[in-house]
Amino acid sequence: MSWTVTSERLGWPSGTQVGADELAGCNIDALVQGGHLVPVQNKRTPQVPDSPPYKSKKKPVDPVAEDESAEEPEEQE
Repeated sequence: MSWTVTSERLGWPSGTQVGADELAGCNIDALVQGGHLVPVQNKRTPQVPDSPPYKSKKKPVDPVAEDESAEEPEEQE
């Protein structure tokens, strides 16, 4: 999670986004309640599926029967 600095009383200029690593050892809840930090709202884009929710059956092109070979036999002289 990250926060935006809204106060000039911290080590970062106002408007800076800081993460939990940078605020290690700080009482983040107290800084938020005191108006020094504001949580950054993550705007998630709706995920659109790559394919439709149903699966379409594809028909094979020129299927080969089990008793047929896939290649023509070579002619012998």
